[in-house]
Amino acid sequence: MRPGDGIAGRITGIGDEAAPDLTGQIDVARRLGWSALELRTVDGTALADLDTASVHALADRLHTAGLGVVCLDSRIGNWARPVTADFAADLDELDRLAVHGRVLGCRSVRIMSWPNDGLPEDAWASRAISRVRRLARRAEELGLELLHENCSGWAGAGASRTLRLLHEVDSPVLRVLFDTGNGVAHGYDSVSLLEPLLPYVAHVHVKDGLPGERPGEAVYTLPGDGAARVADCLRLLETHGYRGAYSLEPHLALLPHEGLRREGADAKGLFVRAAQRLATLPLDVPPAPGPGSVPRFRPPGVDGGLLLHLLHTPTAGPLETGPGAPHAMRAALHAYASAAARCGLDTLSLAPARAADVLREDTPARVRAAVAADPAFLAGQPSLVLRLGPELPRERTVMFNVHLDTVAGGPPPAFDGTRFTGRGAVDAKGPAVALLAGIAAAARACPAVGRDVSVLVQAVAGEEGGALGTFGTRPLVEAGHVGRVNVFCEPTGLRHLPRATAASTARVTVTGDDAVDDRPDAGHNATLLLGFLAQHLATALAPPSPGAPPATVCLAGLHTGTLHNKVHGTGSLALNLAHTCPEDGAAAEAAVTRALDEGLREFTARYRTVPLFARTAADAARITRLDWEKRGLPALGAQPAWGDALMERAGIDRWPDDAPAFTCDAIWLHGVPGTYTTVFGPGGLDTHHAHADGEFVDLTDLDRFASRVTALLIAFTTEVTSGLGGGTGVASGRVGGAGLASGLGGGTGVASGPASAGGAALASGSVGGAVAASGPVGGAGVASGPASAGGAAPASGPVGGAGVASGPAGGAGVASGPASAGSEVPASGPALAEGAAAACGPGPVPGTDASPAEGADLDPGSGRAEGAAPPAADPAPSADPASAAVPAAGPASSASAAPAAGSVPADALPAGALRATAPATPPDTDPAPVRDAAPDTATAAVSGAVPGMTPATPIRTEKAGTV
Repeated sequence: MRPGDGIAGRITGIGDEAAPDLTGQIDVARRLGWSALELRTVDGTALADLDTASVHALADRLHTAGLGVVCLDSRIGNWARPVTADFAADLDELDRLAVHGRVLGCRSVRIMSWPNDGLPEDAWASRAISRVRRLARRAEELGLELLHENCSGWAGAGASRTLRLLHEVDSPVLRVLFDTGNGVAHGYDSVSLLEPLLPYVAHVHVKDGLPGERPGEAVYTLPGDGAARVADCLRLLETHGYRGAYSLEPHLALLPHEGLRREGADAKGLFVRAAQRLATLPLDVPPAPGPGSVPRFRPPGVDGGLLLHLLHTPTAGPLETGPGAPHAMRAALHAYASAAARCGLDTLSLAPARAADVLREDTPARVRAAVAADPAFLAGQPSLVLRLGPELPRERTVMFNVHLDTVAGGPPPAFDGTRFTGRGAVDAKGPAVALLAGIAAAARACPAVGRDVSVLVQAVAGEEGGALGTFGTRPLVEAGHVGRVNVFCEPTGLRHLPRATAASTARVTVTGDDAVDDRPDAGHNATLLLGFLAQHLATALAPPSPGAPPATVCLAGLHTGTLHNKVHGTGSLALNLAHTCPEDGAAAEAAVTRALDEGLREFTARYRTVPLFARTAADAARITRLDWEKRGLPALGAQPAWGDALMERAGIDRWPDDAPAFTCDAIWLHGVPGTYTTVFGPGGLDTHHAHADGEFVDLTDLDRFASRVTALLIAFTTEVTSGLGGGTGVASGRVGGAGLASGLGGGTGVASGPASAGGAALASGSVGGAVAASGPVGGAGVASGPASAGGAAPASGPVGGAGVASGPAGGAGVASGPASAGSEVPASGPALAEGAAAACGPGPVPGTDASPAEGADLDPGSGRAEGAAPPAADPAPSADPASAAVPAAGPASSASAAPAAGSVPADALPAGALRATAPATPPDTDPAPVRDAAPDTATAAVSGAVPGMTPATPIRTEKAGTV
């Protein structure tokens, strides 16, 4: 979600503030149209005290209602547990919530930092920090995230203490839960506390209130009616990139730490009113600030804690494990959706496929049988669709597909600091987590990602277990969740594979009579018959046999029995045939049928005169049956050359043409017009032990994959924004350089040279119109036409400098990049936050012969663009060296894409991402001090208080006990 889009879709709340019982909590969430709840107590029982059966029942009811869980509210370090209390209770609660969280689909745990119990200040601080450090180390092992609230406890009432806690604990799993209203009772200004903590905020509680009659008291109100400056806090969070949930904790009818529920109060009604008020607060979020302001929120790179949580969550489906095994796919998808939301991705759907879409002839037989036998089979294996940005045409959309189901078995998950082990580490939970990091980095580096280009993510079930995507990926593709470029995240060693085989599975079944060992001739010997057929099929179907099909034949399992004193009359033989196109699949199926008939005739001819096997030979054709467990599946064939070129420009190597492909869900993109589909991911199926004991993935593998996702999205976005709809870019060269222009959506971009050598004129055409710009003496004139509502912010170049603006369809990118005379400032790409003016992509601009980074040399190891050619004329001195203009984004090499020098903050991309040398930005300003003085408590009665809750009958809270 972008600034200004509103927060209504991200509001949730602590359910027990509306109702003590789960039914009431779900009812309120549904009335408000929420997609999640925050959990603290259910029927008066703390979440950690629920037994396993109760948690499973709780999860079933929530997920059936379409509700996820955004946070688990613990009692760790809260008002009831002073810093001198037994720490074992906190550690035990953390362990229990880790188990519950895997069932509920949530890894975020609210903690506090223990109120004092008579200790000196230094001892209180030391003990609190030591305890949180131990909690964090345990949380790292469990895949949890600790959210420290600014509430009761040592670090809760001051930003400097919270920052010290974060610094000394030094753990990626420790983040901040900011409560807007706790300062009302604690006596500090919420905005002053929030500002220095902005980069660390991962969750927000919303309440509002007025100071009570005595210090430490508060009278709680609807959001916006009190003194907590709720709108200011939310505006600050949105402006600086916060994209998490806003969880309502209004305290209008409940004060949990005092055990107070106001008698006669309409708790649900008050809660609904507070939620409605919160959703309509006027925020008027301004544009994102530039360098030197309060630091922007930065989601983590590859979130190792999320990956550990997913590895601990069992997602092997019933086709793998059989009925009755633990299976928490819904919980895993809810956890993934919550993490994606923090990166700005919205949830479009989280639902299972319909039986009518699954029960088809080309669906594997075992899937059809499972759906027919168990109505809950599909319900327990939903799929998730996420989107970054608005709904856009397919031509402006990239789709990534990941599967969170796994094969069965495997060792317990672990992370040793460099390597993740466990089922799904490389196939494909690890790639799924790294994908989010790559998308988030691309959106930060190039604001057109998620604005002018939409990113879809399919997180699916049913890839493993022989389902082949028939109840996961296929229904989503057929529903239209497809991009122009489609990437299936499977282990390929970071080489993209633009093809995928399909497979047909045949089963030869013998159904005859058993016999005892004393009369072996009396029965049918299925072992002999199937063994003979296996050898015959191997000879007939494998090259260089003239009857060999154009497919890879795998003779798989043969089974009859295990007893030594019995002739087994029944058994089966399985064959798998991988093919590269539907025609080859049909030919393979025909070859198997033909070879089986030949084999049965040969068996009969060979053994009909052998008394021991005469009955088997005579009845061979009658007792043998050929069934197809799956057949008729498409294969992903050759892909268009333009997609290969795009991948090359993004710096992604191609899978060798002579190396075999493999089967995955990418087959369902076969024949979809106007698309390019490839398979791409970290690690290797063999080298990283996918589907086998010891499956692993290294953090460096995931970092590299994330950086290549970023590069691909930037490269695709550049192509889209530099030539939508066949527009024309026209530019006239300057002395010693070039003018740059791009046409968008059929418009025309026109640029004319400046009056002075060394300047540049740049323009970008809008939809249905033309924009022209001319440069002033010694500088550059820049203009951009609006494409739709929202328009563009034009810029003009000052004498001796340059201004840049671009207006792609759907919005405007604005950059200010003052430049000295002779420098060149690009157009046709949006400005990047916190950096100098830059375009967002590689290669020459349409209509020109110049490469925007002409002369640059791309370091193949880091992707860093260095050595760009200097301007033709010596630049005039600049008053501000740090603001000098930079060359356009895009490397000189066609194999990689690098953002422009100076355009991407150093921490905007994951480790290993394509970067460009950037001038130093001013350091962050010192955090604003937190007021020590309490707010004015003289005005307790105001018109904004909730009716019936006036200062005459306040719900009060002591300062040390605020929730």
